Amino acid sequence: MTSLAERALRGALVFCLAAAWPVPARAAEPIVIGEINPLTGALALQGTSVHQGIVLAIEEQNARGGIAGRNLLLLSRDDEGRPERAIGAAEELAGRSQAVALIGGYVDSLVGPIAEVADRARVPYLATASLDERLTGRGNRYFFRISSLAGYVRPMTGFVESGLGARRVAVLYSPTPGATQLARRQREAFEQSGVRVLVYEPLAAGLSDFTPLLARVRDQGADVLISNTFFADHLVLVRQMAQGGVKLRAFLGAFGMEFPDVIRSLGPAAEGLYGTTAWQPGVVAPGQEAASQAFVEAFAKRFGVQAAPLAMHGYAAARALLTALEPAARSGRPLTGPGLRDALAAADVMTPMGRVRFDERGDPVSYERVILQIQDGRHVVVWPKQRAEAAVR
Repeated sequence: MTSLAERALRGALVFCLAAAWPVPARAAEPIVIGEINPLTGALALQGTSVHQGIVLAIEEQNARGGIAGRNLLLLSRDDEGRPERAIGAAEELAGRSQAVALIGGYVDSLVGPIAEVADRARVPYLATASLDERLTGRGNRYFFRISSLAGYVRPMTGFVESGLGARRVAVLYSPTPGATQLARRQREAFEQSGVRVLVYEPLAAGLSDFTPLLARVRDQGADVLISNTFFADHLVLVRQMAQGGVKLRAFLGAFGMEFPDVIRSLGPAAEGLYGTTAWQPGVVAPGQEAASQAFVEAFAKRFGVQAAPLAMHGYAAARALLTALEPAARSGRPLTGPGLRDALAAADVMTPMGRVRFDERGDPVSYERVILQIQDGRHVVVWPKQRAEAAVR
């Protein structure tokens, strides 16, 4: 019969062997980030560009070891350009998928519903393309964005008034919240400076024949047509202007005229047209030339194409979110909504697009766009003067 001492000795030996045997360490749980963008449908070109910028930022961070030893897991959802899909994606990501933050979004008809879900779930949401002033005026402490209406209004109206010296303008706009507000702010600025707004009209959803509207622009004697619409509408407007013999001093488009596809689609008809951008290859915030070139090269290597301007909106937003995640994760505290929200509110990061930081409402402090003109088959900066690459033609 085994003595009590022998059993004790045997137990001790088993314990020592178990302690000495290597036990695989449990991998740290990844940090889940939810992304919502229109990856199919009418806005797929824009949404995919934003998506690619976000993906590149996340992959770069993971290649550096993640955050506080934890990998980042990006869960991407396609809202198809439909608000109900955006809502469903936001609820799923903030709920069952337990994303610590949401990112992405193009046009405020999609961004707004996501922001409401994020507010209820107390999950920070960083929108990559949003202008609707109401979204930061409702007291939603979990909503942030990297673009703003003022960043469009100042350069566009300043260029028309001072860069072109125009005194008669026509303003057309998409019925989306951001575009409608942009048009209203432009009209207010023009009225204060004595520039006459001769035509001020929304473009009806689904309308493809703009010839009667363009005839009014011509007959009223406008010098400049400001088109606060999107890529596809710009192309139709420019083609129908040519077909109808509508000649103006300038055509200035707010959204999408910076895309390389404008030049490819319109060919010689693109010459002399104007657009706006916050960044694109060769157009970079002062002092960020090296960082911009590194992004351009990394993007081309990863996706096999040149980065579109909106890709930087996704990349810059992701960099801001990751900057906020770093101290929150290293503190050892759970990445809960309120803590991450406060970290995002305090984030301050330089990107090739410029400095990204937020005011008390979640609006960007430093967002600014420049005016481009298509000259000799490429986009060049012509306004403001301190950043101009070439004179206006």
